Amino acid sequence: MVKISRGASAYSPALRCWWFEVRMGDIKSAWEIAMEKADKLGKLSPEELRNQRRQEIAPVGKGLADRYLGGLGLWQLKVELDRYKGAERDLVTEALISSLVQGIELGNNERLAKAIEGISALKEEEKPSVTEIKDQAETLFREYREVEQKERREAEDSVRGILHQLRISGSAIGAINPRVMPEWQQALDRFAEPYIMKLEELKERLRPLS
Repeated sequence: MVKISRGASAYSPALRCWWFEVRMGDIKSAWEIAMEKADKLGKLSPEELRNQRRQEIAPVGKGLADRYLGGLGLWQLKVELDRYKGAERDLVTEALISSLVQGIELGNNERLAKAIEGISALKEEEKPSVTEIKDQAETLFREYREVEQKERREAEDSVRGILHQLRISGSAIGAINPRVMPEWQQALDRFAEPYIMKLEELKERLRPLS
């Protein structure tokens, strides 16, 4: 540690020299760190560099997908995508489509239609295949909705039967909502499971398009 006497001026040559050496030491350390990083990047293969760039740019594609599914128009999506060129555009499109596929949810027809519209516009050459998957997903959603409604009616009838035995009637029965019952949610999860698995199979067919 350098000791500075009480009488030493803050602007004395000795102090200025010491401070300069300290600052140069800091700069040298920062420079060495930067060079080490550059050297490490130089040793990466082209595929490793692409994967690294893919990870860096993935949030951009996801952000575009979230905005599009949240209401951004298709033409606006294309305008945003046109800000990127070449390989960078390819990586953004890849992340965008992957996020659109991930955003498809069982029973959500509006989300399905929006996601498929975006994927079809980005991969026009694959539109027939995408449309076929969309049709299969809509059929799956319809079957799921029918089963859900059937299960709900049965749950409502069961609760009404219990209330009738307890001699409860009137508005209390009319306000039955199985969705607030833990048993109903558990039953919903059970019969939804095979439909979720089928939907994942359809989504797996869409993912290679990214």
